Amino acid sequence: MRHAGDIAAAQYIFIATPELFTILRFHCESLSLPVEYLCLTGGQLHVKGARLIMTTNKPSAARNLPVCSAKFTRRALIAVTLAIASVGTASAAQLVAGSPPSSAPTTYLDTKTGKIAGYMPDIAAEIAKREGLTLEFQAVPFPALIQSVITGKIDMIVAGMTPTPKRAEVIDFSQVVTAFGEGIFVSDDNKKEYQSAKDFSNDVVGIMAGTDYSEAVMKNHYAKEVKIYDNPADMARDVSLHRIALGMTDYPILKAQEAAGALKGMHVVSGYTPMKAFGVAFGVKKGNTELLNKINAALDAMRADGTLDAILGRYGMVKK
Repeated sequence: MRHAGDIAAAQYIFIATPELFTILRFHCESLSLPVEYLCLTGGQLHVKGARLIMTTNKPSAARNLPVCSAKFTRRALIAVTLAIASVGTASAAQLVAGSPPSSAPTTYLDTKTGKIAGYMPDIAAEIAKREGLTLEFQAVPFPALIQSVITGKIDMIVAGMTPTPKRAEVIDFSQVVTAFGEGIFVSDDNKKEYQSAKDFSNDVVGIMAGTDYSEAVMKNHYAKEVKIYDNPADMARDVSLHRIALGMTDYPILKAQEAAGALKGMHVVSGYTPMKAFGVAFGVKKGNTELLNKINAALDAMRADGTLDAILGRYGMVKK
């Protein structure tokens, strides 16, 4: 998480005057603290992003809160200064999530809003809301996600990533969010019947990089040759030009591409049975148990109250 400390939980109510505000502002400036967080309105001092106010009247609701006297004291100054300093660091604090921009409906860049969208980002946003976290999304290609979280460029992987034993050696995973298998698509003039991966014999198969499908296809010698693609548009082009017999990636992604008209002259094979249903989960840096526990706690609560199923249902996803 991008912060040096959390916003102070205590709420301070300072009974003071505009003159004190001027002194506090001067003191903040002298310490290079973010004075823009101070705002005196109607006798109240508000600190942006925190529950810190200064007022000329002592509210009855403040009886259980620490209150400083009307007389300006060094203790009051220190308390306000520390609170403002805390806000200065915490306001910039944010949980940075990395998501592939072209894996709809799992994660994708919404061209209308310019923001990352999809069922995994929606679930991540709900988790952040419940756990009091500030969430910012960055577009990160799938193959770069693990390295990005290891190096600290992002705090959380929000994608259709399967928690395999190999990946679990370098990052930590949350509980499984949902599960699905692979899908395949072919050109409209490919009349071959594909019921399972065993029907790939003598075919050159294209598979998206970063998925778990290539390992299974190659290990079981299902295909004549496997080509790995970083870009789904390149794979679709090669299917269209008959450079490869078929393309393979997550089934929900293919259906979304088909619905968006991105597979013109091609179609998703409806009668194909996937090799295996793979679970997907959120990923965090190895040892970041604090964030992992928050994610899992929120997921448990979302399962219990039906929120998780509701989000998945909006995208037609298989519910775990």
